[in-house]
Amino acid sequence: MTTTEQTPVTVVAEQGPEPRRTPAVFRPAGRAAAVVLPLGAVLAAVSTIFDPPSTEPEPRGMYVAYGADPAGADLAATILHYGFAALGIGLLLTGLAVAAGRGRILAWVGAALGALGFVNLSGSVVIDWFAAQESAMFGPDTAMEIGARVEAMPALTAGWMLPMVVGFTLGPILLAVGLARAGVVRWWTVALPVAVAVVMAGASAFGPFGFLAGLALLLAYGLITGYALWRAPAVR
Repeated sequence: MTTTEQTPVTVVAEQGPEPRRTPAVFRPAGRAAAVVLPLGAVLAAVSTIFDPPSTEPEPRGMYVAYGADPAGADLAATILHYGFAALGIGLLLTGLAVAAGRGRILAWVGAALGALGFVNLSGSVVIDWFAAQESAMFGPDTAMEIGARVEAMPALTAGWMLPMVVGFTLGPILLAVGLARAGVVRWWTVALPVAVAVVMAGASAFGPFGFLAGLALLLAYGLITGYALWRAPAVR
């Protein structure tokens, strides 16, 4: 009788994709960012409550309004200064919280660039205090002429205003891409800082509502990113 030897067959079960893992972060920086970044957007929005309303086309409208209400301009500028400063610090802390992942270098670069932009932006608020007193003392037209001459100074433009605009526009976008590459947040969150850049670019056409819309997007991004950083495991 002939015996046929059976060859054992090994069945390999097909495995699904690996579950998404949240990378470890530097917890103190991450949790500080989760508080400071949204707080900055809230403070900047609160400043608009005290900002004297403009009734004329800009930029003259600002000088007229500030000259008529220097106290309101003083309070609004102070709150706005700290709002922008908090946004810059929050972005920097967000980037520094990323301890691992492919996008950490990009996150660090974006965070540093965004911090530079918003810190410069917080410093630029000083023009509001000067505009209020100059308009009250010399009239809005003279104050506006002084402001225009100051803003036309070449070193100020190249060394302060240009890094400011590039920083607060491009920095948060690079940070968002780095965070997404590192696995901290989902890729769709990159759309939020992109939308902020688009809205802020045209904010002047919509008055305070354009500015508030941009801040609302920043707040949403800060809350989403902050939540992810707060829940992320700590690096050991």
